[in-house]
Amino acid sequence: MASGKSTLGRMAAHTLGYDFVDTDHEIELSAGMPISGIFASEGETGFRNRESALVAELSGRQRIVVATGGGMVVSPRLRALLKELGPCVGLTATPAEYARRLGPNAAARRPMLQGADLTQRIAVLLAERAPAYSDLHYTVDTSFDSPEILAQRLAHIVLAEQERLPVQTPGGGSYDIILGRGLIDQLGHMLAGRGWARRAAIITDEKVGPLYAAAAQRALGQGGLDSFVATMPAGEAAKHLRTVEDLYRALAQGGVDRNTPVIALGGGVVGDTAGFVAATYLRGLPFVQVPTSLLAMADSSIGGKVGVDTSFGKNLVGAFKQPELVVADLATLASLPAVERQCGLAEIVKAGLIDGGDAWARSRAIGETSPVTAPLLDAMRLKRRIVEEDPFEKDKRAWLNLGHTFGHGLEAWSDFRIKHGQAVALGLVCAVRASIALGLCNAALEGDILHALTVAGLPTALSELGLQLTPQDVDAVWTRMGSDKKRKGGSLRYVLLRAPGDPVVTDALTETDARAVLARL
Repeated sequence: MASGKSTLGRMAAHTLGYDFVDTDHEIELSAGMPISGIFASEGETGFRNRESALVAELSGRQRIVVATGGGMVVSPRLRALLKELGPCVGLTATPAEYARRLGPNAAARRPMLQGADLTQRIAVLLAERAPAYSDLHYTVDTSFDSPEILAQRLAHIVLAEQERLPVQTPGGGSYDIILGRGLIDQLGHMLAGRGWARRAAIITDEKVGPLYAAAAQRALGQGGLDSFVATMPAGEAAKHLRTVEDLYRALAQGGVDRNTPVIALGGGVVGDTAGFVAATYLRGLPFVQVPTSLLAMADSSIGGKVGVDTSFGKNLVGAFKQPELVVADLATLASLPAVERQCGLAEIVKAGLIDGGDAWARSRAIGETSPVTAPLLDAMRLKRRIVEEDPFEKDKRAWLNLGHTFGHGLEAWSDFRIKHGQAVALGLVCAVRASIALGLCNAALEGDILHALTVAGLPTALSELGLQLTPQDVDAVWTRMGSDKKRKGGSLRYVLLRAPGDPVVTDALTETDARAVLARL
């Protein structure tokens, strides 16, 4: 409907080196008559049937840019099929701009515009289609920029997105995980059509904010969204309720309402804290995860678990808050310090152990400087599969805590001098040794896990971090493990291994055996 789909689609296809398909043109060619003739002879039902047949044909093609008729995406079935083809971009303009482009005789050429005043009819039609358009992946307003600028923008959207993983949530909802490079620059177009407030709150920390907050705000502005930044201290030590209250205050001062999206821009600490804020402030705000660390991309940004630490335990205050979107921009990994990349690899190795098979083979071979996209996708897909099956950690989701009962105890004992990923690595060492002690797995698995962690640059002994456990320290770690949220019926539950791909949750490990495992670190 004069949004520029055909012109911009053809220009974007040329830029990308893709083929271009205009669905209205293809249908007219197939029918041997204009669309107005199809409506006259077959009715709207006949025209929509022709659209369905064309979409089915297009599903077998790649490297194409498709310009659809404006009503095609109104059909939930066709919209779902189109979204499977690749990034779907809704082009918009103001009703007045549409009317100007269409001219005074538009109704004669476009059956859907017949009726009252043209601008008014366009406004009504846009309102009718708004729920369908809001379900598209991106929204680009074509009212103001030149076709050349807009076509480049569309090409950048296509090139930035490498993988999109839909996640089903309780109650029939869903969200997408998007993996790619340069995705922060597309953030405004991702959020513009969702019907939220035109002002967003970005929560970040003192390290990530100077690197990416300005780019995120520019991208939001390009999508027509205003924004403000609330900055929290960096690091696990800031993940507590005092920080949450400070962020509540920042949101109040920013004038947010229940339709204001909260964007978590940072690593796992920022995501967990901002998610808890979004879950609780005004009894819930839309929440978007933009993880900038490998650890957060692989694990914490997916699945909706958010929360903060207390002086008596890690992650004991929290909620389930499903994100509306997870945007994992691989370009942000270039700014990660080596130790933070290694911490992310710990979660990838953990995921490989849980998944087994090819995922374990890929994760155990990844080095400190190896490409991460394939094993990262393995970890994301595993997390998606488990959280879809067990969203509230009643069963299999507990598997994702492999290494974490020991790891959280070590992390808290060290006053968080041991980073989370390092603690997970040490926890994996403890878990496999505990598994061997219980006769669950082959003793050779310990060597395989130690090798995988070493190749990834992760510690397998406390001495590698300049630390050691005295008998008194073992007592202290054990005490902190006792507050672990995975306790059930007064007993600690551990996630252990029979083999890669075969985790088991058990309370059979005695305190004596657990202390012996800790003493070996």
